[in-house]
Amino acid sequence: MFRLKRKYEFHAARRLTELSENHPCGNLHGHTFSVTIKVAGNELTREGWIIDFYDIDALYEEKVHLCLDHKYLNDIIENPTTEHIAMWIWNRLEHDLKGLSSVSVSEGNSYGCKYYGEKNA
Repeated sequence: MFRLKRKYEFHAARRLTELSENHPCGNLHGHTFSVTIKVAGNELTREGWIIDFYDIDALYEEKVHLCLDHKYLNDIIENPTTEHIAMWIWNRLEHDLKGLSSVSVSEGNSYGCKYYGEKNA
């Protein structure tokens, strides 16, 4: 079994809508979000890898980065918690990225979420 990872960033604003009135994250705020995509597989291609990083990059750019970078996440994802963002990214990639094993989203060094998809729950 081979496992690989690819890291990305995007910048976006959000409001968490299900919080108490005085919670600071209920206000408009922004983050530099870090995203880690992990892929696993047993079979190597003729080139000697499970997937070309270039192919992961192209999918991420089209399906995630162009949609989220420098955007207001509430217009795209209902109540855009880190958990909901990770699940949204998974759902955008899972049908086109063979071997997708997890999506991690962090909003700094101290906070983050890793999503394994419904089938891995």
